[in-house]
Amino acid sequence: MEEFWLQALIRFTLAPISSLIFFGLAISAALIDPIVGIVAGNAIHSDVTPWVNFLASFGAVIFNFLAGAELESEVIKAY
Repeated sequence: MEEFWLQALIRFTLAPISSLIFFGLAISAALIDPIVGIVAGNAIHSDVTPWVNFLASFGAVIFNFLAGAELESEVIKAY
């Protein structure tokens, strides 16, 4: 159970770290978040649990929806 909380702590501390990088470099968060995730995933080598798979799948769906909504804002405004 302690390993679960340690993995959760590591993953949830990556979000503020990527936000600091995002604000410091003034680069889109859509570019910084995957880069921080890739670097951290290769550095930590933690096991992938089912809840991490769920969060990744859910985040991918939301990310694709928001990217599509941003590109087609004229179509959304027309309705």
